[in-house]
Amino acid sequence: MIQAMLQRIDRLSEWAAKGITLAVFAMVVTIAYDVILRYVFRAPTVWQYDTSYMLGGSVIILGSAYVHLKRRHVRVDLIYNRFPPRVRLILDVVFTLLFFFPLLTGLIIVSAGYAIHSYQVKEFSEVGFWRPLMWPFRSVIPVGLALLWLQGLANFIRDMQRLVKGTEL
Repeated sequence: MIQAMLQRIDRLSEWAAKGITLAVFAMVVTIAYDVILRYVFRAPTVWQYDTSYMLGGSVIILGSAYVHLKRRHVRVDLIYNRFPPRVRLILDVVFTLLFFFPLLTGLIIVSAGYAIHSYQVKEFSEVGFWRPLMWPFRSVIPVGLALLWLQGLANFIRDMQRLVKGTEL
């Protein structure tokens, strides 16, 4: 049962990663389109700047769960890799409990509050000329953080299994 839950979380992270490949493609296409319009036809778009930072931010936040699944987040490897595997595992478990879960829980709560507020007041972007509504972009942030939290939970359960029983889940 636990194994099935962990596999579902992993698939969710992989699904999000596949979805963001479309966002990366869309970002490249819109930037190329704007560059052509700007420098060939001297007629830039009013929406490309907002679109690119929203897509770029979405790519980063939604991709974080997949990066955590593959355990590719940045670490201070100079120090971390000097420890034996069991000590690294203990460090992973301790830091996950002390920092990862509390920090992400707080970020999810705060970012969800911002997304809800953005929806309620019909907030729009004041950065570019297009001025799109901000709540769809702001909603991606707590969703991506929640995916990362879930993947962190899956990794934590696996780490605990390895630490306590010495076996993989």
